[in-house]
Amino acid sequence: MTVFGHQPFRTLSPHYPCRRTGHMSERAFSRWGKPKYTGCTHMSHTDAGFTAEQQEYLIGVLTKLNLHRAFTGGANGAASEPETVYGVPLEDLCKEEVAKHNLHPVDMWRQVEQWEAEGHLAAGLDQFLLRHLGFFNVEPASAGYMMRLRCPGNIMRGDQMSVFGAISEDHAGGYAHVTTRGSLQLREIMPGNIIPIVEKLQEVGLTAQGTGADSARNLTCSPTAGVDPQELLDTRPMASRLSLRILRTKELQAIPRKFNISFDGGGVISCVSDTNDIAFQAVDVPQNDQGIEPGVWFRIALGGITGHKDFAKDTGLACRPDQAVDVAEAMMRVFVDHGNRTNRGKARLKYLLDSKGADWFCARAQEKLDGFGTEVVLASLPKGIEAPRAPIDRQGHIGVQPQKQDGLNYIGVALELGRLSPEQMRGLGRIAMMYGSNDIRLTVWQNPLILGVPDELIATVQGELDALGLGTRATAFAAGAVACTGKWACKLGLAYTKQDALGIVRHLESKFTLDHPINIHLTGCPNSCAQHYIGDIGLVGTTAPGGGEGYNIVLGGGSDQDQGLARPLCGPVASEDVLPILEHVVGTYLSKRAPDQTFLAFSRSLEDEALKALLPAELVLAA
Repeated sequence: MTVFGHQPFRTLSPHYPCRRTGHMSERAFSRWGKPKYTGCTHMSHTDAGFTAEQQEYLIGVLTKLNLHRAFTGGANGAASEPETVYGVPLEDLCKEEVAKHNLHPVDMWRQVEQWEAEGHLAAGLDQFLLRHLGFFNVEPASAGYMMRLRCPGNIMRGDQMSVFGAISEDHAGGYAHVTTRGSLQLREIMPGNIIPIVEKLQEVGLTAQGTGADSARNLTCSPTAGVDPQELLDTRPMASRLSLRILRTKELQAIPRKFNISFDGGGVISCVSDTNDIAFQAVDVPQNDQGIEPGVWFRIALGGITGHKDFAKDTGLACRPDQAVDVAEAMMRVFVDHGNRTNRGKARLKYLLDSKGADWFCARAQEKLDGFGTEVVLASLPKGIEAPRAPIDRQGHIGVQPQKQDGLNYIGVALELGRLSPEQMRGLGRIAMMYGSNDIRLTVWQNPLILGVPDELIATVQGELDALGLGTRATAFAAGAVACTGKWACKLGLAYTKQDALGIVRHLESKFTLDHPINIHLTGCPNSCAQHYIGDIGLVGTTAPGGGEGYNIVLGGGSDQDQGLARPLCGPVASEDVLPILEHVVGTYLSKRAPDQTFLAFSRSLEDEALKALLPAELVLAA
């Protein structure tokens, strides 16, 4: 049999058209006259014809213009009741939403098995769907797939870390990176390795599912939860339960866009909760005359997305800690029902809040809660009624720190921008099992903590870490240096952020000694995975004059009690000009600051025009 004049093709994905030929099989049509897109052997292989980007564009255009109706049976198809997805007509959906509608990512495992058996590297909309399972085609920036791990609450056991080190060696590029959401990533995963990785992760209770594309990403919480001397609340149970509920609920996966949730228990280390779509922030409410029951509550803030220049905004509402999982689910369901499915550039929660307002959103969430039958009611919590939050230690994630359990400590291990070798991962796992409580935490500052180390074993652990090439000390530049993957291994990256960050830290360390930390954030593109707008110094990759790699530089950002967006200093500037610029900026700060003034306070004391005085004179003249 032929299909529109062509020989039958081998189906790789039963829901997409051949993106090289543009043709569809007989299976491509539903009884409503809607095309269910199917695939063929041309779909993801490198071959003559259209590129993957061109193929995706053409599919989007055809769907948008309803040209598929020419194949749906004419009047009968036109007379059928239009099919919708959460109230959006099918023909109005963006191509990614069409793909998810035709094949939900949780239903694609048979397809993955077929690709793996054939040594096939998923591309186009196939790899978009696969990202929901945690595997990303990052070619040509890096060979094969990248995989991102899900670590709810930023927690791993030592035995899990050891297994992950072996996986990195046996099935990936032989290294891993701690991410800016307190998880781990592997790279250079060749086709044929997805299933072995998933099986080995599953054996030790780990998963990669829900770490990419339109998912509720890794749920973060205070990395010292349960051991922090100043925490109001141990947030681990909330992160664990919510992650499990999401992964066991189909409607909460493949949602309109990525979604970030964080639980801040008031601990000493920041989890930058105010940069999340939903921030649950523990507060202590004392005795009061406003009828609010004293105790620990979660204040709720919404819409954080600093790459789009917004922090999560306080809603004036709160819930009890044991209600947080239901509240999070209710809010996610409102987003699922009403999030933008036609324009991915406006699909994050921020834009729903901008359109409808936070009051509308919270009212819809309360309706969802009422439907659960759990009698959870969002409570009004006026600003200022709670006790002040205990201070955050900006270097509390590095070195030996006491736990609230007598005689025990956590040890923050200093990494170079999150990188770990297989030997180091196996070593960390062994140390955690032998000398600690088999408990490792990963911070958003891209480093691990080893918990439960007795006082008498601190020196032993430090010696073992030294033998692995790992330390427990970092300079005031290195401790807060954060960088995304960048152009080295991300197809969206416009600059080599990892390499440049390391060069910046080492250069500034050789020139200056600080008494207060300076956090430096480098992100490779405007998506801002490394959140450049909350760094003391932030750099975002761009194209430099002349066409090479470059950066825009911003100053004075912060989160939590220092919340504020960094302001532009200069850019675009070529990558090679960054070192002299930052040397001059830091040198000027040290020479002109008030006694004991932090870089953040100094930079914020300057008006926008006065920031230019921090630049080298020759750059000001050139500008």
